[in-house]
Amino acid sequence: MGLGFQEVKNVNKPANDIAFRQYISAINDLWQPQSAKDTDTAHRVSELMSEWLRSTTPDTAWVRNLKAEKSSGFPLYTHPDHGFIQMNHYHAGYRTNTPHDHGPYWVVYGVYEGEAEIPVYAYDATSNTLRVDRIDRLKGGDTVAYLPGDIHSTRVPTPEPALVLRFLSTDLSQVPRRRFKPEQISEDPVSSPERT
Repeated sequence: MGLGFQEVKNVNKPANDIAFRQYISAINDLWQPQSAKDTDTAHRVSELMSEWLRSTTPDTAWVRNLKAEKSSGFPLYTHPDHGFIQMNHYHAGYRTNTPHDHGPYWVVYGVYEGEAEIPVYAYDATSNTLRVDRIDRLKGGDTVAYLPGDIHSTRVPTPEPALVLRFLSTDLSQVPRRRFKPEQISEDPVSSPERT
């Protein structure tokens, strides 16, 4: 099966980026019918993303364009058969989002440049509240897989922006997901356990 490169924005030209092609090719080779929900696949994609980010140079088209456009998020690549999506995000300094999960699917977050913190929450159904279980702190080349049902949020802890990558195991536009409000968090994530 071919790679089926589907470029969403021609200006980023991922098909001409050798490191990116190798990354997508490796994912394509390991992908199976149940991969979008398989935790072993999530961890392997996390490893592959880290290798890709560490081998990507600052003059790569998608890096230059993401910095220039300061886009809050766009797909760099969507696989036409498997449905997985590689997203790129420019997160301004101190940007934060609300806790959410990805339903029965997984996601991998990575940072190319800058820093991101990703609190992971435990949900208490009785009180309908969240408690911070840990905080993953990512810098350039770091990646983490969040498995089906993992409740998480992202934030940039510095005034400098971060280039954040998100690999979605499927298109989430039609997937029921849990979303939470900040007032449902029962403690301050800054004082919670961390994993680096």
